[in-house]
Amino acid sequence: MTWQIDYGRPYFIGTKPRSSLDSLSFNEQCFIRKDHKCEKLFGASKSCFIACPTDDDLEPILGLMSEKLSKVGVEPIIAVKERAYGQDIFCTKICGKIIESRFCIVILDDTMGDDKNIPNPNVYYEYGLMTSLRKHIIPLQKENLELAFNIQSYDTIKYSAKNVGVELDRAIKDAIRITEAKEQVDKKTSLPEKTLLRKLELAGLDLRDSEWVLHEAIGDTNFKGFGQYDKRFYVYLGKIDDASEFQDYLDDLGVVLYRTEKKVEELQNRLANHENKKKEIGAAARKAEMQMLFPDRATIRSRRVPLTHELTSVESSIASITSQLSLMATIFIGFVIQPDITADAFVSGVEELLDQYTRYKLCYSTNNAISFGDVEVSLASPAH
Repeated sequence: MTWQIDYGRPYFIGTKPRSSLDSLSFNEQCFIRKDHKCEKLFGASKSCFIACPTDDDLEPILGLMSEKLSKVGVEPIIAVKERAYGQDIFCTKICGKIIESRFCIVILDDTMGDDKNIPNPNVYYEYGLMTSLRKHIIPLQKENLELAFNIQSYDTIKYSAKNVGVELDRAIKDAIRITEAKEQVDKKTSLPEKTLLRKLELAGLDLRDSEWVLHEAIGDTNFKGFGQYDKRFYVYLGKIDDASEFQDYLDDLGVVLYRTEKKVEELQNRLANHENKKKEIGAAARKAEMQMLFPDRATIRSRRVPLTHELTSVESSIASITSQLSLMATIFIGFVIQPDITADAFVSGVEELLDQYTRYKLCYSTNNAISFGDVEVSLASPAH
């Protein structure tokens, strides 16, 4: 899977959120509210989120469902019964609970009105969230109702008073088995993000934040930015655990390269302007020196001081921009790729995108390591 902690990109686009507590994957940024911090941990609680209409007729099945979940150690979270007084209802009562759940149940029973079946919009919205978050879902609907046309192909349990107990037993058992198996696979095959970030840190690669000069170049993409300030280079790093992510990274990379070149051009123009300003200040200072013959020395000193301060400010800006451009002279485009994935075609695609530039260097993981020039980062776990 790609990075889980990002700068705001919705995690359900081109990513596969992990639900393993051991991997400590969490969603940092809300994908609905731009400036809202989420920080909910995927699969953090041994719970099951249940989406259903508000209907007294459903009380018996909800009670049965809660009983069966509780018997296997899973907490039932029924959306219509949750309370979030004084809190963000969407975040606290719905989305956050779905993120933290191990698996979900959705009851797709319609409301009857004017001899018509009316699907409940809230339930379908929550169903969409579950799907986007790649949760294991148990969908149920009364046997005498029909599914909405766009989900008719989904495997939905048609229940009745006679079969609901048996169907719930089977579905809950399957959900536990499938989610636990997936977590075990994730533990074995994916390098946890926290571990990878620590390995990079120990190699002197500092993770950059929103204040970074190149943040806008990668901010809404799958890449993370790092700086190696002893060796003087930057890194755009991708983490790939599934071949389906290749195209996302290729699409992102084209945009990232374009934005980076625009930023370099902007900095070069600013540097040129500051250099010209420095020359103008120097010329003004020399002119002031020629006026030393004037008897009013206080006037001369009053002219010199502002020029000195302005020159210091301009020289400081020149030094800062020069340092930034120096770091941008070499930018590694790196990928930590799951070892069992064949990446030849992907690497060729990246090389083709980089071919027109000189500042970018491609590197990708091989033999449990990735090298950025002479800086090597071991990706082997302690068990290796």
